[in-house]
Formats: sequence, C-alpha cells, structure tokens
Amino acid sequence: MYINFLLAGLAWAAINVNSLPMILEMSDSKNIGKYTGLYFTFALLAQIIPPILSGILFDYLGYKILFPYVTFFAFLAFITMSQVKHGDSLPASKE
Repeated sequence: MYINFLLAGLAWAAINVNSLPMILEMSDSKNIGKYTGLYFTFALLAQIIPPILSGILFDYLGYKILFPYVTFFAFLAFITMSQVKHGDSLPASKE
C-alpha cells in the first residue's frame, strides 16, 4: 500500500509541477493573472468539495456508493480533459 501512495504522490507532483508553466505558456501577458486565478480556484475547489460531498453520500448511502462515485468522477475528468485543445507539446523541427 505504501508503494501505491508513493507512486500516486509522484504522479500528482509531476502534474502540479507542469500545470502552472503550461498555463503561463498558453496565456498572453494581459491574461496571466486571470488564468492563474482560475486554475488555482478550480484546483482548490476540487480539494474542498469532494470530501464534503462524499461525507454526505457515505452518511446516507454507506460505503457501497464509493466505487460508482469514483467511477463517475473519473469518467467526468476524462471527458473534460479530452476537450482540451491547447497545451500540447510541439514536435521539434528537423534540421
């Protein structure tokens, strides 16, 4: 179990390290503050809302709802990320 937590932590660190530079690269100088604020707002909301929502669901429905709950939000994240059209790495030009 410790190895799973270690791997998940390393993966999450890799995502966090690369998110802000990607936002800065995609925005122009006039909108850096706006896009950075939006990124951090939604990133922190994603850490605040799920524990509250899952606590309410677990109180009323029990822990049997855990797997469908996680599956639904993983699918929702997949759909959301499949719509991202910017931030892709560009292939290096051949010289």
